Amino acid sequence: MRNSTLVPSSRADRRSLRTTGVWLAMTVALVGAGTATATATPETGKQQPALTGTWETTVTIGTGPGAARTVSRFTFAADHTLTTDGAPDENGNPEYPGSGYWTARPDGSFSFYITHDGPEEPAEGVYPGTVHAVHMGRVKGDKFSTTAVAFTKNEKTGALLGPVTVSSSASRVPRGRPRRPPPG
Repeated sequence: MRNSTLVPSSRADRRSLRTTGVWLAMTVALVGAGTATATATPETGKQQPALTGTWETTVTIGTGPGAARTVSRFTFAADHTLTTDGAPDENGNPEYPGSGYWTARPDGSFSFYITHDGPEEPAEGVYPGTVHAVHMGRVKGDKFSTTAVAFTKNEKTGALLGPVTVSSSASRVPRGRPRRPPPG
């Protein structure tokens, strides 16, 4: 099995470009595919996609007992963009905010692409660089779960790390509910 990190070279640059092209093609396909399910919002009575809103999301990076877990808020906008504030650090300040695009189908299945910066230097369970992930899942009422494949691109060297298995589970955040304080 080949090492999952690439040594920077002109060959790595071609692979990085190819990988970026595949990611962009997948993003276009995800954003363009499917029609969102809809629910009426009490405030306006207008139809909004079932995924639209804010979700408290537990993200598990990796598998097994050593998998890292973080909790952050994901907000899915009606225009099919999404943002995350990032998991809170030890002081409660959000780290690694991200953004992306999502699409949903009438059967409750959905997918999203998200990217966010990571640390500049290796940290516990986190690799330096920009994270790119494609999630696929299902929304059922006020809960959803996804599985994903993620890659981290080290911007300094061009090296790619991945694929990394990622999963998430989420609960809808009622309007006006504040963020939970960080554990500790």
